[in-house]
Amino acid sequence: MSEQAAGLMAALLVAHFLGDFTPLATARMLEAKAVGRPIGPIAVHALIHAILVAIAVALAARPGWQMVGAAAAIEFWTHLVIDWTRGRMGAAMPALSDSGDQQFWTVLGLDQLAHGLVLVWIAWLVYWLPL
Repeated sequence: MSEQAAGLMAALLVAHFLGDFTPLATARMLEAKAVGRPIGPIAVHALIHAILVAIAVALAARPGWQMVGAAAAIEFWTHLVIDWTRGRMGAAMPALSDSGDQQFWTVLGLDQLAHGLVLVWIAWLVYWLPL
């Protein structure tokens, strides 16, 4: 992995942290994510992630605006689907919403793994897809 790609990956991970684990994720967003509805706050949450990814890509990699837009679009749609799916699963299976249950942690880990793999995909696209 090149030094630039590693820097982009680090910036993408920081962007993910900021979007999920700081006040940028409001109580309303967290409530909606927990049950997968209403979709509006989850979409705003995904939009915040898309903006953070666009900033990370633009600053760390300095690609063309088409790539910045593509990275933001990928992040928006995948983040929306991953968080909505996890919320719907939590609504259907209460153990997935109980932090005292091992299943909660397994699903949280899978959720974070999915988000991380999307970020790896975005970094790969930025450096290996000519746009």
